[in-house]
Amino acid sequence: MADEVCPLCEGQGSGLPAYFGTMADMFTLLFAFFVLMFAMATMDPAALVEGGGEEAGAAKQEELKEKIEEIEKQAQELKEQGVTEIDDQPIEEYMDSLIQDLKVENKSPPKSYEIHGDLAEIIEEMELDSSEAKVDRKDPRGTVIELNGNICFGAGKATMKDELKTFLDAAVDSFLTVPSDNRQIIVEGHTDNLKPTRDVAKMYPTNWELSSARASAVVSYLINKGVNPSRLVAHGYAARWPADMTWANMRRGAVQKPRGENVKIGKGRGGKAQYTGVDRDEYGNPLIDEVSMDTVIDSLNRTKELRAKNRRIKIIFTQQQFVDGIERSGNSGK
Repeated sequence: MADEVCPLCEGQGSGLPAYFGTMADMFTLLFAFFVLMFAMATMDPAALVEGGGEEAGAAKQEELKEKIEEIEKQAQELKEQGVTEIDDQPIEEYMDSLIQDLKVENKSPPKSYEIHGDLAEIIEEMELDSSEAKVDRKDPRGTVIELNGNICFGAGKATMKDELKTFLDAAVDSFLTVPSDNRQIIVEGHTDNLKPTRDVAKMYPTNWELSSARASAVVSYLINKGVNPSRLVAHGYAARWPADMTWANMRRGAVQKPRGENVKIGKGRGGKAQYTGVDRDEYGNPLIDEVSMDTVIDSLNRTKELRAKNRRIKIIFTQQQFVDGIERSGNSGK
């Protein structure tokens, strides 16, 4: 029996049919293709975080509904017992105030797209153009608002201009004081590359002190307006992170510049820069020159307009929950 040959396989030799090899190669190529597509995909961290919070939000709303029903039930029982006032207030008004406080305390934190929409509305109401205020949702840390120095601070000063205060007031009224929102807010202060001199140098010996003072001024103002202090963090970057420099270049310590006479920059997959006309070595690898950070910083501060642009404030509304230094678990508001 062992020497018998399957009638269907007769004439094909031993082993699997020949087409199995071609089919296996095809499956391998398809697998490699989808792995490559996944690796090139750009994911929105904020969207991924928020996607898991729908069930938690629904459960929280159901719990709030049950609490309100319990208050209304207790009010009805008190009325039946002849109680008409509590703490010198009519029982209806007292219970309504309890319910209102409960709703405020349990209001869900705004989602990132809601923050983005509120910021866009504030920018429109203040009639700020794209050079004065810019919102970015692609930052890996969260939703970002970047405000030009012309509406933030004067040269060598950490005193906020009225336009910045107006913007912060609107943000506070819109979404910054929701009691259940524990997500961290990072305030970044920046300066141009001119070193402090004379009276300015007496108060701020270097741009590190000046940028930190600017960030601290914004944090202090927000706290006085009722924002939870434990959510706020102040960072000072001096002149080391100009407005037009990417996070990657700033962290790398140098800017990578493709070599070539006819280099053109376009938008590639995921919004990343795509270069054409780049010179290549004998193996086809692109030739890259590195420009020092100091050279880039000087270049991005070469005019009065650029220096004013760099006296900016950048605020990041993160998806990371921190209260009093303790990381909180759960997806509430995400």
